[in-house]
Amino acid sequence: MLITMNRLVRYKAFQKLTISYFLLILLTVSVLSTYLFYFFSRNAVQEIDRNSRAMLSQISYASDVIYNQAMIIGNSLLTQPEITSFLNNTEENKTTNYHVFQQLSQIQSAYPHIYSIGIYRPSTKTVVDTAGLPFDSSLYAISAEQYMEFYPRSLTVPHRNNGVPLKFLTFLLYPDYSLLTTGNPLIYINVEEQSILTTIRKIGITDSANNVFVMSNEGKVLSHTDSNQFLDDLSETQYVQQILSEDMAENSFTANIDNKKHLIAYVKSEEMDWYFVSVTPYSSLISNIDHLRNVTLLVTGGIVLTGLLASIFLSKSIYRPLSALFEKIIKNSASVKTSYIDEYQVIAEMFNSLLEKEKSMQFMIDRSSRTIQEHYLHSLLRSNSLDTSVPEELIQDIEEELSGSYFCVIVFKIDDMEPPRGGGAEGGQKPLLRFVLGNIAKEMLEPLGQCDYLITGENEAVAVCQFAKSERPEELKPALRNVQSFLKRYFKMTVSIGVGDMTYGRKNISFSYTSAQQYVKYRLIYGKESIMDALTTRPHIMTTLIYPTDCEKKLIEAVQSGKPDNIEEATEQFIQHISVGSVNQVITYSIQLLLSLLKHFDYLRHLPDSNFTEYLDAVTDIEGAENLAEIKSIFKKYGANICSLIEEKNHWINAQKHNIVIEKVQAYIQEHYAEPNLSLELVSNIAGLSPSYLGKLFKGATRQSFNEYLNQIRLEKAKELLASTNETAAKISESVGIYNTTYFSTLFKKKFGLSPSAFREQEAIKNKEMRND
Repeated sequence: MLITMNRLVRYKAFQKLTISYFLLILLTVSVLSTYLFYFFSRNAVQEIDRNSRAMLSQISYASDVIYNQAMIIGNSLLTQPEITSFLNNTEENKTTNYHVFQQLSQIQSAYPHIYSIGIYRPSTKTVVDTAGLPFDSSLYAISAEQYMEFYPRSLTVPHRNNGVPLKFLTFLLYPDYSLLTTGNPLIYINVEEQSILTTIRKIGITDSANNVFVMSNEGKVLSHTDSNQFLDDLSETQYVQQILSEDMAENSFTANIDNKKHLIAYVKSEEMDWYFVSVTPYSSLISNIDHLRNVTLLVTGGIVLTGLLASIFLSKSIYRPLSALFEKIIKNSASVKTSYIDEYQVIAEMFNSLLEKEKSMQFMIDRSSRTIQEHYLHSLLRSNSLDTSVPEELIQDIEEELSGSYFCVIVFKIDDMEPPRGGGAEGGQKPLLRFVLGNIAKEMLEPLGQCDYLITGENEAVAVCQFAKSERPEELKPALRNVQSFLKRYFKMTVSIGVGDMTYGRKNISFSYTSAQQYVKYRLIYGKESIMDALTTRPHIMTTLIYPTDCEKKLIEAVQSGKPDNIEEATEQFIQHISVGSVNQVITYSIQLLLSLLKHFDYLRHLPDSNFTEYLDAVTDIEGAENLAEIKSIFKKYGANICSLIEEKNHWINAQKHNIVIEKVQAYIQEHYAEPNLSLELVSNIAGLSPSYLGKLFKGATRQSFNEYLNQIRLEKAKELLASTNETAAKISESVGIYNTTYFSTLFKKKFGLSPSAFREQEAIKNKEMRND
């Protein structure tokens, strides 16, 4: 027991197991007890409801008996000659009245529940009543609708019943109902309200908490356990409205009265159209409900305590295998040092540790197997021998996977892809795209046959497919189209595909690979996203193509003309001519055309600063071109470069000629600057050029206009004269060819920042300071 308690305190799993069993037992016992308590109390209420309705049915039956007795009494009275004679007489006769009184009293004595029987004759206003009650004129005011009517009333009789009103349920009989007039006689039978109440108390067991009453079909109380409610109108009460609205002989329901739940049961009398109603508080339906609840709770507590002991015993039995396993683990685990231990956590940590080791080992095995398989496939593609250090078992497993009769190698060439957002990630994207390409290709080609995928280059991947027949499946090309479409749609990448020849046996896979590599090169002719095979490329391989000398000559002439449209047209004709040949012919003839252009325009290489490394770059670009459009753009670019070199050489030659003319003009200005009529027109006549053209050449060479250059020479000469002579500014201005002294002063100040006189004074001060030094 101490061991069990120690486990219960220390071990978490044992605690959870015990608590789970205990909660299960507690929940089961609670639900069962609640259900039994509800079942017993509900059945008790239903039984009381049935008893109440049975009691009300008996009361209703007793009331129907009273109604029938009243009808029998009335009928029997009408068969008595004395009674008939009394009713028909129009004169008062005391003797007859006495005999009638005796007969009425004799009949009343047979019915103890009847208070009195009376006859009223309106012709003589004679009343014969067994109880000696005066006639109530309100009885005769009732408008009868049938042979017998019912009228509940209260009657106060002086010196009777201590002045307390008598409460009657009066039955009115109209002997001449068929010829009813105001003068017809009336027989009435008074039944005391207490008689019905007595019947209720005899038939049913009532107490102060229960309301049992009789009411009319209008909701007026005819008899009540509370006599003060006689003739009260309950038609506005909610539960009474529900009773009156239901067209049922008997029923029961619950209702809230004064914020308390009550059981309402009622029975309707068929004869008298009365309702016999029982209103019982719900809390008093089962007098021993508290005792029943206490007993239920006591029994439940005992069962729960027993369940606690049972849960500990069950946990001990179930925990035994786990305990044995945990004890073995805890001996080998140094990490369990706490007093409170979670067994499942310790076992889970141990299991996860072993699982991680197993996964790591499996990963290494799978990775090694995959590496060996890829190495083996690479050796098959290139007809190389496999490393002899590879275990024979792995080789056998790989060869079993490559046991297909026929093989077809498919080469995927990545054409291009959209640049990644943000730039700079293309290098990291390529491995991912090759991985995506392999997964998609394998997924779409696997349904046609076993497929192995490996990467053979920066932009090249290979799928090795196995087929049972020597013919390619018809679904192969549609599957390859799906691969291209998927990559383009979701990864913005285009792929060209070369489908190799079918070969028999895995030793001939290299032949299929070589053919696929040759076929995929024809994307140069067919463009990106092409699927090439032997059937597609055979026309090009079989075509004998001659180098297009005419196209070469036309392109050279177009380059010499320097017109881009002519160069593009000549290039287009050349590309169109070579596109029917093989890929090798396209590349060879394109390089040959570049060489011809190089030789023809060899004279341009002696141009200063010219760089003909563009030729080598163009050759490299042609060898790496992926389609004919790229080759066409290479020729256009190369031709445009030659045109620019030709134009640059022509400009250089013209510039050399122009430089000689400008130098002559500058020398002439240096010699004749003092001539006031020196102008651009005069010099242009000497140079043999138009003034406007000479002006453009002069400004282009000196970055100054002719007049600006002339004024600069004149001002420099004037500056020298001001500093070295004592001549006046006007005299010096005339000596340099400017006869307007004011204009001379303006130009001088704009050029040197000082007026001529100020400049001379400044120079004089400088000279004096130099002499003093």
